[in-house]
Amino acid sequence: MRIKTFFIAALLSLSFAASAENYIINQAYEIAVDGLRLPGNVVGSVSFKDCNTCEMQTVRVTPDTRYVLNNRDVTLADFRTAVSTITNKDSNIATVIHHLASDSIVALHVVK
Repeated sequence: MRIKTFFIAALLSLSFAASAENYIINQAYEIAVDGLRLPGNVVGSVSFKDCNTCEMQTVRVTPDTRYVLNNRDVTLADFRTAVSTITNKDSNIATVIHHLASDSIVALHVVK
């Protein structure tokens, strides 16, 4: 009986420790492409508005930032070219993945 009680207590203590580790690492924003300002270089910043009445946010990009166009990784130059040719920028959506701890952009996604 003591062995059962010990195992139950051990399992319960593990579940409490695991639940304490839940926190947000990345924040994703879905924004209209016309509210997105892309960086000029791989080390720069992205500016975007989370909503129509929100202030413009500026977050840095790094050489590790991924640029994803139609579910394929592309270079920043190709991404900028493709985004500039989108005709309905107010109805086309971009997803911005922001790593909160490092305050940098992990990825930019656009489906054209």
